[in-house]
Amino acid sequence: MNRKWTKRLLNVLIIAVLLAAAVYFYPSKRFDKNAMAGIPDYSNIDQTSMLEADDISTKLEPSYTRYFEQLQKEGKSDTEGVDIRIPSSQNSGVSPAGTREADSLGGQSGKVVVLEAEDSWIEFSIDIPRDGFYQIGMSYYPIEGRRSALLRNVQIDGKFPFFQAKRMVFQRMWKEAGPTWTDNQGNEYNPDNIEVPGWQYKDFRDADAKVSEPFRFYLSQGVHTVRINNLREAGAIGELSVHSPVTPPSYEQVRQQYDQQGYHATTGQFIKVQAEQAVLKSDPTLRRIENREPLTEPYNSNGIVLNAFGDRAWKTGGQWAEWEFDVPQSGLYEIGGRFGSWWLNGVPVERIVTIDDKLPFKEMNSQKFPYKEKWQVGSLSDKTGKPFLFYLEKGKRRIRMEVQIGSLGSVFDKVQDVSHKMSLLSREIILYTGTNPDPNLDWELDKKVTNLVPRLRLMAREIDTAMNEMIDLGVSETSSSISQLGMTRDQLLHMADNPDTIPSRLDAMTETQSSLGSWINSQSEQSLDLDWLAVKSPDVQWPSSEAGFLKKTWHTIHDFALSFRHDYSGIGNIYDGDKTLDVWVARGRDWAMIIKQLADNDFTPKTGIKVNVNVIPVGAMNLLMLAETSGKAPDVALGVDGQVPIDFAIRNAVVNLNELPDYKEVAGRFRPGALIPYRFNGGDYALPENQNFNMLFYRKDILQQLGITKVPETWEEVMDIIPTLQKHGMDFYYPHADAISEFAPFLFQNGGDFYKDNGKTSDLDSPEALQAFKMWTGLFTNYKISKQANFYNRFRSGEMPIGVADYSTYLMLSTAAPELTGWWGMSPMPGIKQPDGKINRSTGGMSQTGMIFKSSDKQQQSWDFLKWWTSADIQEQFGTELESILGVEARWNTANVEAINRLPWPSEDLAAILEQWNWFREREVVLGGYYTNRYVDNIWNQIVLSGQNRREAVEDGVKEINRELRKKREEFGLDQ
Repeated sequence: MNRKWTKRLLNVLIIAVLLAAAVYFYPSKRFDKNAMAGIPDYSNIDQTSMLEADDISTKLEPSYTRYFEQLQKEGKSDTEGVDIRIPSSQNSGVSPAGTREADSLGGQSGKVVVLEAEDSWIEFSIDIPRDGFYQIGMSYYPIEGRRSALLRNVQIDGKFPFFQAKRMVFQRMWKEAGPTWTDNQGNEYNPDNIEVPGWQYKDFRDADAKVSEPFRFYLSQGVHTVRINNLREAGAIGELSVHSPVTPPSYEQVRQQYDQQGYHATTGQFIKVQAEQAVLKSDPTLRRIENREPLTEPYNSNGIVLNAFGDRAWKTGGQWAEWEFDVPQSGLYEIGGRFGSWWLNGVPVERIVTIDDKLPFKEMNSQKFPYKEKWQVGSLSDKTGKPFLFYLEKGKRRIRMEVQIGSLGSVFDKVQDVSHKMSLLSREIILYTGTNPDPNLDWELDKKVTNLVPRLRLMAREIDTAMNEMIDLGVSETSSSISQLGMTRDQLLHMADNPDTIPSRLDAMTETQSSLGSWINSQSEQSLDLDWLAVKSPDVQWPSSEAGFLKKTWHTIHDFALSFRHDYSGIGNIYDGDKTLDVWVARGRDWAMIIKQLADNDFTPKTGIKVNVNVIPVGAMNLLMLAETSGKAPDVALGVDGQVPIDFAIRNAVVNLNELPDYKEVAGRFRPGALIPYRFNGGDYALPENQNFNMLFYRKDILQQLGITKVPETWEEVMDIIPTLQKHGMDFYYPHADAISEFAPFLFQNGGDFYKDNGKTSDLDSPEALQAFKMWTGLFTNYKISKQANFYNRFRSGEMPIGVADYSTYLMLSTAAPELTGWWGMSPMPGIKQPDGKINRSTGGMSQTGMIFKSSDKQQQSWDFLKWWTSADIQEQFGTELESILGVEARWNTANVEAINRLPWPSEDLAAILEQWNWFREREVVLGGYYTNRYVDNIWNQIVLSGQNRREAVEDGVKEINRELRKKREEFGLDQ
């Protein structure tokens, strides 16, 4: 016994020593203020890359910051006292098509011009009285459309002065259609949001709110032409305003005005408004949310209550919400509330705060909410924490909070600049070392690459400056946001001190450069939670921000006890009875909630069949298998991975749909190639719900600068432009993972198949397949395109202005790359020209599906539900509602051909998608097919990475695939 305890004690001591050593040798990363100490100034060093002349970014518009700073250096300054307003009816020209006049729109008398079609425009001729900076704005009225904000750009005398002028956002106004509703489990749900039509005015400003004030345009004396172009959604223009820049007063100046006018602080007043009761908002995705902290108001311990506002939906620059207060008496008040600013580690978030559409003083253009992991309660205050006072007149007042990121704008510019310089430098280095440098050679890069060491150190200094700027803004030195930049700075310094290690660190350098783009994206998401807002007298104390220990403990115990009797997977009203369908959905709660609401409001009234919807984790297909084997399978499963139905079909666990009435008619809703993966032994075992697909993405501006006037349609044309791209330090992108999906287009376009003899043997050693392997791997071995890259980031930076990617890239570019709006396009996949002149663009993209379990005693009712769910009307309603809740990033890629035509796609993008869908073809799913996935990837590795002979690599892989196919067929007795 003593020996046993001695051994345990020894183990504990060893662990303690190891932990202490870890803390000593690997202390937590903190900001090193002295990292740049001793680094020379390098003020006389030329940082110009030898690739600068071929760098396309130097030929594009500057950023607004550089535009403005350059003009300031030239001595340009603000004008004063100018205010020019021109009604849209007095324009100097409009586009030949896509515009119309409207009379008395939105209660405004007189005629106005409506820009209806994409690419329509209106021009104004403006006589500028004197040289200087001006701000430009317009009144606008959104026309009912596809629920999206209006997008416009502005040209001055036929040119974009800076790239942010290429995209400006003009929001619609939204409100809740009615009260919230509660299901029979006591859970609260959001009402629909409806648009509030009305005129608004907005000065032209950065769409992403990374510039804190409206743009200043430099205009010389004389006549100038201002053109407004329509990029998205119809809207009327009331009048264009060109005026001298407005400089709001500081709080100190306003405070003096309070004293001069005899304003006094009120006493004893505390007016609270629940944040979830916003009266107006800029975006239908801004909705009530649930928060389970016991002090969040109102609180319901037994169910879901929507008691807060904001969260991850309220993060994008320019999004706003308004709340209405009934102020009991005129006087000075503090404004504040209970807020959660825990989304960006150590980083405060910003909001513009206006009262009755006016900025009270300059500081409200960038009010910061400090970071903390818990709820906070307090006043809007200065950087020292001293509350601001606001003069409010008696009566109803409206307070608006708008997402602002402007304080970090200069930081983002510096980080983006370093990312670009790293890209150019890495490409310079590759000119000497190649993409796979020999680690045993001494490359002497510090002698070959001009100013290599100074350039690395200057990049490190720029990152260090960005870090210091963030700290000055209130970011914690221990923040992960700071440490990520610190690692980049330290990496650059280490490479400068050890240039001989650079060839072996090229991949790390590329990853770091990509991570800087991701860092900017993450820091741009300025999420904030609000529980309530309040207007109060200075003498009234704020309440506590968090519940006490005992209350939190009781809450935790109560929730734990509730978990034993509460069905957390169920959505909405839960019904009892033998005639109720049980539907499992492998998607998020928002997706499942919409399905449930549609079923309750449409399917059940039409059929009399009630539906219970339960959520299972995305991708957790093993739960379905366990449920089936234990006799607890649902009637219908949705969101099922595309390769799963055949696993169940082999086990005779799902219904053969082609034995049910009108299957052929229902199957006609989809592309024929979309149904291939769900066929087995003459049966059809699932219907596709959505489908992924590859497309060709390209930068219009960069291809134009390169003189590439035609987007490639064939692989031959792709291979023709790759040398041009690489000459300018760019590249074409083609993914290789997941390998089988990226190989399939080459195989199908060459007329090959994965299997023969009904899936008994592999057909990857056929002449067509060998040609497909040659084309696929040749992109990497012959044309030396990048084997691995973050296409999204490099597409944004311009390093990869063209490439193949899937549907998710479309969503990211549409939502998270706003600066590229109007400057990128999407076209069908490149293909192979056939003897008849047609281009075979065959490709696939595994779908999510719906299937019916054979154990169900309601197979006909389940079939009725599956038919209803995949119908064009319901798919359209589902996609529209999903996008209204979660935004464009959740756009539903329905597999129903009719429904996709009804969803709010830009016409140009929809045409490209439909053309690609004409060639949609999925690969077969066979027993043992996972070996094909594995060995296609292995063949790529052997040919591209190891240099193995192509035929040998393929033949070796086919042997292993055939062995596994035979083994699995024997296991399930398919050849007996």
